[in-house]
Amino acid sequence: MKKIDRYVASSVLWAFFIVILVLLGLDYALTFIEQIKKVNDNYTVQSLLQVLLYRMPGKFSEYIPIASLIGTLMGLGTLASTSELTVMRAAGMPIWRIGMAACQPILMVSLLGMGISEFVAPAAEQKANLIEKLQDQNSGTFSLTGGVWLKADENFIYIDAADDQGKIYGIKIFSPNEQTLKSATSAKYAQHQDGTSWLLHDVTETLFFDDHTEATKQATKQWQMSIKPEHLFLASQEAESLSLSQLLSYQMYLSDQKLDSSPYELEFWSKTLRPAASLALVLVALSSVFGPLRSSTMGGRIFSGVMIGLAFQNGLNLFGRMSIAADFPPFIGVSIPILICLLAGFLLMRRRG
Repeated sequence: MKKIDRYVASSVLWAFFIVILVLLGLDYALTFIEQIKKVNDNYTVQSLLQVLLYRMPGKFSEYIPIASLIGTLMGLGTLASTSELTVMRAAGMPIWRIGMAACQPILMVSLLGMGISEFVAPAAEQKANLIEKLQDQNSGTFSLTGGVWLKADENFIYIDAADDQGKIYGIKIFSPNEQTLKSATSAKYAQHQDGTSWLLHDVTETLFFDDHTEATKQATKQWQMSIKPEHLFLASQEAESLSLSQLLSYQMYLSDQKLDSSPYELEFWSKTLRPAASLALVLVALSSVFGPLRSSTMGGRIFSGVMIGLAFQNGLNLFGRMSIAADFPPFIGVSIPILICLLAGFLLMRRRG
């Protein structure tokens, strides 16, 4: 029986890797075609290819549930088309044992995906974001879009990008005086020194008076800001590009500041529950292989897997966004489609014996 378990597991695992390579290849090619219009003298084709390559680890983790579904349908479907599953069943191997053998490689790959989401993908994604954010500054077309706005020490601050070394780029500091604007300061970048002290570089400061304005330029200028560099860095990142530990840390910071942390909670639970989502979709695939797709062609199985995967992903997005809009825990929103798949797969498997 152990040899059969290994045979089933290897069939599912090879099919999974074929599917994930196809999905990553299609994603890379389609994204390249879509993003090629951004290429210019400062943002070259090499930069675009580098950005897409940096985003591959995150895409790998993201596609694991869908690839698990289609890979299981392909792997077990191949065994079914050659009557090997029928022989296994005739030899007394129960469906649950075949299912366990199919789930083992998917569980290992899902745990690998969680490790990539925690240690590899965030750093790579953040490098990709930094390359994209800095292209406008290099081209001289920097504008107040795509970054993050903060309020600190009575000032309104815009930051275009940040890295994890205590360096922020494209800073705009607006200092109000009651209902009027007292001054506006812009800097190409700033480096954290210690405590609340920052050093601005390539600074332009504009002072607003009742009847005129005055603009001055300085190579460097000291700047005091109370927000910690690590929180600045996290605030400048999209929730999708953060690791699980970073998401949890920033959730706690936002909660302490009485700010909305639901987008970060949603992303945290979406990543944390990916192994459960993968196993739920494998269960659906098992019930399909032993049921309506037992005599289907390979093309039919792939098409069915894509349709089920799209329905699941849309359900995940729908209930996740609904949890934010309706103000109920994102954990529940992410769990609903997973539980639906688990329940449907379990009930169908019971019918098949």
